[in-house]
Amino acid sequence: MALGSISASYTNIKKALGYGCPVPSIISSAILAVVSFFYVYTLASFLKVNIYVLQNRVSYNTYFDFFIINKYVDHILITSGIILWIALSLRGKARIIISLTYGAAALFAITSGFSILLDIAAIMAIPVVICSMIYNKLASRKILKTRPNLWINYVVVIVIALSIIGISVSLIAIYNIPVSLILPITNYVHEIFLPLSSISPILVLLLVSCLPVKILMNEFMRAIGRVKDTVSSTDFSDLNLISSRTRIIFLILFMLLSITLALIPHQPVINIDKQHIGVDTHYYVDWVTALINSSSPQEFVHQAFVTQSSGDRPITLIILFAFSKIVPTDLADTIEYMPLVLGPSLIFVVYLLTREFTSNDLTSLFAAFLTAVSFQTLIGIYAGFYSNWFALIIGYLSFVFLLRFLKKSSTLSLVLYSMSMIILVFAHVYTWSIFLIASAIFLVVILKLNYYGKRNIILLLLVLLASVIVDVAKFALTGSSSGTVQDMVIASKGGLGLEQFALRWSNLIDIVQNWYGVQFSNFIILMLGLYWLWISNLRKHVNIFIVIFLSLGLATAFLGTPAVQGRILYDIPFQIAAALSLTRIKNHTSGRLITLGICVWLVAISVRSVLNFDFQ
Repeated sequence: MALGSISASYTNIKKALGYGCPVPSIISSAILAVVSFFYVYTLASFLKVNIYVLQNRVSYNTYFDFFIINKYVDHILITSGIILWIALSLRGKARIIISLTYGAAALFAITSGFSILLDIAAIMAIPVVICSMIYNKLASRKILKTRPNLWINYVVVIVIALSIIGISVSLIAIYNIPVSLILPITNYVHEIFLPLSSISPILVLLLVSCLPVKILMNEFMRAIGRVKDTVSSTDFSDLNLISSRTRIIFLILFMLLSITLALIPHQPVINIDKQHIGVDTHYYVDWVTALINSSSPQEFVHQAFVTQSSGDRPITLIILFAFSKIVPTDLADTIEYMPLVLGPSLIFVVYLLTREFTSNDLTSLFAAFLTAVSFQTLIGIYAGFYSNWFALIIGYLSFVFLLRFLKKSSTLSLVLYSMSMIILVFAHVYTWSIFLIASAIFLVVILKLNYYGKRNIILLLLVLLASVIVDVAKFALTGSSSGTVQDMVIASKGGLGLEQFALRWSNLIDIVQNWYGVQFSNFIILMLGLYWLWISNLRKHVNIFIVIFLSLGLATAFLGTPAVQGRILYDIPFQIAAALSLTRIKNHTSGRLITLGICVWLVAISVRSVLNFDFQ
């Protein structure tokens, strides 16, 4: 079975790379792919795209103004490449008319000495190609004699090659290879990533507005008379075909990737002065130190559940205290290295949750991989979100038990769900409040849709009510933080309100492109999320789950401060939506190659990010 799968993958990749195609088609597609690479730089520089660059832990706001070689040479290569593409790809009168028109314009721009004319000629290059392809698709008489999509596969090959180079550049920094031993290497894959990420605030806004956006998408599909496919748990040919051994191997690899990403910022060659990576690390050091210095068990409990951080995360502090006693290192180091435990744990829980929702091994593994390079992992390392991270693990795990109880009325599942919700109250009360709302809405929706027995749903709703009672009782008895009360306090202090509406766009840009080491600006994951919205059937369980979390971010996008927006965005399972998209892409023609390109690019960007989590 394994050898057959490898053979099939090899055959598909050969076909995707043009095996058996005419030589002119291969050459023209390769030329267009290279031109596209140069074109991204030219277009972004021409438009002066606003970018945010994370460099040595500082986010710099600047304009994109880079070229592969230099402005003049890049423009010459773009115009020359398009003329060659026209000559090789088009047929009949179209080839003569377009090549003469564009060629004459490019020649005049080069010889006139006016740089703006050459800029325009270069900028018009890809629109000429796009217009030709659109005409070829719509017209009865075809003008293209090449495979229209072959150049996309070659673009993916370039992305894979550049991503490997980008990872190599990062390894050079990690292993401190003397610059004299190597040639200067540009991290092109990161430079391309920067202007494309400028659209991330728009993508986030579209995703949190998923319900109205989905309605508009459906109306558009009806308007053009097409019936759209939907994602379901039975759409995938790879369903349950991955062996347990293979799944375990991949999960271990993804966990090792998250561990590697967590370790990179701590390497002595990078973190020379042994500074803290996590922004909140010093708070946790102070909180846990207070527990360590407690003179009695009563004082220890009071410090954990009432005094430190107003008692909003006692279980997390107790766990950190336990690690400080077990691990023979400095307390700050113990806390800083918690991502080595939290990262793999979140990967495993997201894998379980996705598998519970979809029963699809491939989608679950994609979700696990994407978790390793997700906002949650990278921001968790950068910001020191140890309580948020731990609570997120418990929150996602609670949904695993919720689903199992819905599918099969098991006392064990109900007990585990009840325990996880109570633990969540004491792990991080703010994360609990988000999961409380999301869980309640999810249960009400599936009750309305009659997916499961009413009795089971009511029992789960009673568990949620019990957790609210515990939260309120904790506040009444000890005066410690309550998720219910604190959410109202935050709203009353301007964290959520009409006064933020005027700042809605600047706030969104701040949280997506500036705060938390610009990690929310990863347009690749966000684009995969938008593709999921396009192909999804919102009546499926997993899609209901994702939509609920996304929709919780809608009000904060318009009425919340960046701090409130960040709290919501951090809990959204973007990686599960992206995993559903990758599964669909992988099953399309050339999908294996495209999926590989996306995954390698994400790894390269993640490695580059964690390399810049230190001040220098």
